[in-house]
Amino acid sequence: MNWIKRLFGQKQQSVSDIGFDETEGWLEEISRSISEKVGSEADALYPDIEHALTKIKKHTGILKEAIPEGRFHLKMIKIAESNRDNMVKQVSMLIENINVPPYTDVRTIQDFHDKAMQTLNVCLDNMLKSYQYTKLVFAEESKLVIADVNALGRYLNELIDPVTQNKKILDALGNARNTIKMIRKLYSDIEKEKKTVNEKEDETGSLKKELEKTKENLDRIRNSPDWIKFQDHNKELSVLENKLKEQEDDICGLILPLNKALTRLKQLSESGRHTLSPEIKECLSFCFTDPKCVDSGFFVELRKIVESGALSLPSDRKDKILDQIGFVESSFEDYKKRYQTLMQDIEKKKIEISGMNIAADEEYLNKRSVSFQNKLAVMEKELDLSKKHLAAFDLELDQKKKELQQMVSILDEKMTIRFNS
Repeated sequence: MNWIKRLFGQKQQSVSDIGFDETEGWLEEISRSISEKVGSEADALYPDIEHALTKIKKHTGILKEAIPEGRFHLKMIKIAESNRDNMVKQVSMLIENINVPPYTDVRTIQDFHDKAMQTLNVCLDNMLKSYQYTKLVFAEESKLVIADVNALGRYLNELIDPVTQNKKILDALGNARNTIKMIRKLYSDIEKEKKTVNEKEDETGSLKKELEKTKENLDRIRNSPDWIKFQDHNKELSVLENKLKEQEDDICGLILPLNKALTRLKQLSESGRHTLSPEIKECLSFCFTDPKCVDSGFFVELRKIVESGALSLPSDRKDKILDQIGFVESSFEDYKKRYQTLMQDIEKKKIEISGMNIAADEEYLNKRSVSFQNKLAVMEKELDLSKKHLAAFDLELDQKKKELQQMVSILDEKMTIRFNS
């Protein structure tokens, strides 16, 4: 913070706020200034790192060619030489994998330092194991190599020090840039969602007007004299249909007492023990499935069959059946005529109703009203969802604005951001 103030001097201190659209440029100035500062120090250290690598290479060559001086046990010499070879191998790998970059920007410095330190630590870990044995015979030569590698480590630490010291600022810069992108996207999302909300509100308003107009027309029809007349006809039709059902039940009830005799005759016909004409066989089938379609002459034939003894009924049962058939004979035609008269009245009433255009108009408007209600329900749900999305975007935008302000405050505690309305 103090460094930034010194960097920008009075000019920076005189600025108390900045527009959101100007923030990226302001951040870029700070980032460039820090990069220049860090880069200038890296410029000074890169030659030292190069020199350290050169010294490591030189002293490793000396270690590789060193000859034991003094009196050592042959076994110790072999162990020392073997470990020396491993040290030389590890250092060669170190030199091969550390290449000083041509650039001094913060990202390049960070990447170079991380990779170099990883390589250095692996090298040191392996070298120190071998150094314990190598130094027993090649003390000075191996010591120089270790010292050079440690020196390289110190230079690398010095290289990253400016980055580490400014880590809070660098993190704030990076986070601020990302947050600015998020805020811009949120502005865009909010504008799109506002447009969607406005469109859905317009559609909802139009649907409500259409629904209201349709309901008014529907109410006007349902309060008209023609509609009342239509309703009366429907009630009359319902009464006739109920009477028709009752008449049909009466016909079924009239034939029901003959059910056992009819069933016996059907069994005899199906088994071939008694032959019936196609007309009589059809009427017999109608007695079970649709009694109102039976021809009244069928019961005359049924009487003859019963009287002939073909059903093999006991005499008392036979007499009772004949009495029942007689009652049906005398009543069935009247029952059937009343049924047919009701059917004719129903057909006439249906024709009257079908000729009333108001029914079609009412049905059309009612379906239209239901359709508008369903569309309106869907549209209101979509509108409510869009409003919730918009509210969520607004809430997230407020949060991101606060986060950006916090990051800017890390860079300059007196600086405030003027956001777009």
